[in-house]
Amino acid sequence: MVIMRNNFVEILERQEILDILEKSGLGAQIEALLLNENKVYTKKGRLNKSGACRVLGLKPKQLDEFLCKCRHMIKAEQMLD
Repeated sequence: MVIMRNNFVEILERQEILDILEKSGLGAQIEALLLNENKVYTKKGRLNKSGACRVLGLKPKQLDEFLCKCRHMIKAEQMLD
């Protein structure tokens, strides 16, 4: 029962983060990353930057800026709560 509760909480937290990013106008890019998980993430769950750049059509520096913007949006929203 505890495992199911933890999974449920993780799902809710993940959805909250996705909602924050969508509200911030980053929803299309995040959806593209999620739809291409096998190209964007390694088998160990790490971000494959070159794959993410190809999926999003960005250069590595632009991807870093995009990820930084995502982190900033999430932190800013969580501080308001």
